[in-house]
Amino acid sequence: MKQIRENQQDFVWTHVPSIPELGRRRAGAMRKFLSDFPQGKIEGRYMDASLPDLPFSDNTFDLALSSHFLFLYSQQFDLAFHVGALQEMLRLAAEVRVFPLLQVGGQPSPHVQGVIEAFQSQDREASVETVPYEFQRGGNKMMRLAK
Repeated sequence: MKQIRENQQDFVWTHVPSIPELGRRRAGAMRKFLSDFPQGKIEGRYMDASLPDLPFSDNTFDLALSSHFLFLYSQQFDLAFHVGALQEMLRLAAEVRVFPLLQVGGQPSPHVQGVIEAFQSQDREASVETVPYEFQRGGNKMMRLAK
């Protein structure tokens, strides 16, 4: 929250009206997750797995989502990692969506175009679409991939 305060001009305050409200929402989401985690782990709703190799059969899901991981860490994970991770997600689901397409610091990820080109060369649907939600300034785009 300290970083948000220091960089509040980098955010659009329409969907979330204030920094204190953002803190309340994040804390509430964290409390909800932590209260569900022990039982969810027993029931198999939470699993220890990580990209680019996931322990599911082909076509297990209709939709796979990545939020605030892929593209965010563009300096830590190269284009090959992004393509491999998204190929794995598309192996599992008919459609993959990634949001936002910004890297740490709020700049567009340099890997977006390379991912689009990689999937289009495999005759996969690959597009960048504007969405109606924007919290990080400029972060109103998502990638959609489909078989």
